[in-house]
Amino acid sequence: MSSPARTDALTAFRDLTREPAVAVVVSDLDGVLRRFPEDLWPSLDAELGLAPGRLRRIVLRHPILAEVSTGRATHRQWREAVVATLAAEGLAPQAAEAAVQRWATTPATIDPAVQALLREAEGTGRPAFVFTNGTDQVRAELTALGLGELAHGDRLLNSAELGAAKPDPEAYARALARIEAVLGRRVEPATIAFLDDGPGNVTAARAAGWRAVHLPAH
Repeated sequence: MSSPARTDALTAFRDLTREPAVAVVVSDLDGVLRRFPEDLWPSLDAELGLAPGRLRRIVLRHPILAEVSTGRATHRQWREAVVATLAAEGLAPQAAEAAVQRWATTPATIDPAVQALLREAEGTGRPAFVFTNGTDQVRAELTALGLGELAHGDRLLNSAELGAAKPDPEAYARALARIEAVLGRRVEPATIAFLDDGPGNVTAARAAGWRAVHLPAH
């Protein structure tokens, strides 16, 4: 269930997307359109005997992630690097590999409220895009989620393909250029409505001239 803060943010974003000045709607993927079980990290920490939050920090703050999200390393290399870090901290390699495999293969779900907002935008003539700090596996993952049209179309703005990741200003510049290329017309930054769960990503989007709304994770 969404918190009141998340519900309020979605309402604010819906209202924004309905403004006449908005021409394009862009949503983040993870934590926004795609969501993972809230108990995943705590259960893995407990299984491995790690301090609460430790595995999440290792996975999502690993130095290799900057390379993965800009297309210079693969999701497989990321997983291998996490296993190596866990082993270096004293975990048995087999246990580390099993935990990483569970993290990497835990099914996600689609947030129906966000999906409905994107569909509404499309239905009213406002093209909808998904802008993610992704990996080389994102398209396959979206296909498995039943989002084949997004996975195989041109509305996915994947940082691993753009070569720059949020909140780098270059990522927003490249995303805008891709949007313009797809639509075949100039798009003013102030006509883009953007939804993201990362405060830094929202700040950077606003600096780029986009109209951005922060969506709380829960």
